[in-house]
Amino acid sequence: MTRTILFVCEHGAFRSRIAAAYFNAARPLGWRALSAGRDPQITVSARLRPLLADTAAAEYLETEAPRRAEDVTADRVIALDCTHGGAAQWTTTAGSDEALRDELATRVKVLARSLTKN
Repeated sequence: MTRTILFVCEHGAFRSRIAAAYFNAARPLGWRALSAGRDPQITVSARLRPLLADTAAAEYLETEAPRRAEDVTADRVIALDCTHGGAAQWTTTAGSDEALRDELATRVKVLARSLTKN
């Protein structure tokens, strides 16, 4: 059985995509990640592909239209810089896109390692 972790951000087009891609690149056995938005945009951010190019996460980047968080059933939910009923909250501190990418990559790797122990 595969368990799902859902990363949610306001529009499902940037932060949650980065986190899900890095999680899937390092995911522990039996886990996968999806991304979603509280109020989804029509398309993903154009900044994503260049930002993740040449990283371990690039091949795991979700490129389809953002989905609504309410439409996803998940075992764990993490809300990035927003709130979502019952979700764990991560507040990012990075100022640039690159710093945000690196911050999320680090936090997601720690999360993946903790799930390996469970």
